[in-house]
Amino acid sequence: MRFLVADDHELIRQAVKSLLRGIDPEAQFDEADNWDTLAAAARPEANHDLAIVDLHMSGMESAASLTALLKANPALPLVVLSAEESVDEMRAVLAAGALGFVPKREPANVMVKAIELVLSGGAYVPIEALSLIDPTPARLARQSAAERPRPVMNMSAAPLAPHHLHLMENLSPRQREIMRLVHRGCTNKMIARELQVAEGTVKVHLSVIFRALGVHNRSSAIALINGWLQGGRTL
Repeated sequence: MRFLVADDHELIRQAVKSLLRGIDPEAQFDEADNWDTLAAAARPEANHDLAIVDLHMSGMESAASLTALLKANPALPLVVLSAEESVDEMRAVLAAGALGFVPKREPANVMVKAIELVLSGGAYVPIEALSLIDPTPARLARQSAAERPRPVMNMSAAPLAPHHLHLMENLSPRQREIMRLVHRGCTNKMIARELQVAEGTVKVHLSVIFRALGVHNRSSAIALINGWLQGGRTL
């Protein structure tokens, strides 16, 4: 797997990388220590499986920076690691599109479990923030992706809205591979075998693809694909 680790303290970056190697001993890393290096590293073609980002690096403007980052790369799965624990900030981070918020005070095993949860298609927030989370479409999309409903292959194609056209055009090559296989009715296990990746990697890709496309499940994604293909395009 490929991770993006962003923190202005090298010691924190090294500690996070060590934790991630416990999840994938062959993990590859890109690093950033301020907003400029983060924005440059978080390019869509880097195909990161997960970004772990400190919210208060030099040049960062809290959740507003995350919004800008995910607007440029809507398929990037992102977890915030922060020393700040304001519930308002937690809510703003989730509203910006982050899939998790992990306080730096948490022990290493909690951080690992939180990261594994996000990699499996879920989301993680501290318990004190749960009552503040609204059932937004983005959150519902993540939950539906985790449930993995069976695809409906005969859904009628509908003309794609301009924003859907833009999102489809900006899927990464790996995401297009996965959606080709979804369109063929493949399960997560079948996709993992075909692409020679872990099933958890497929789950997190599907979760962020659904979030990027603004859909809740495979059936809705397939309807978009059918509209895309009807326009003479290919995946």
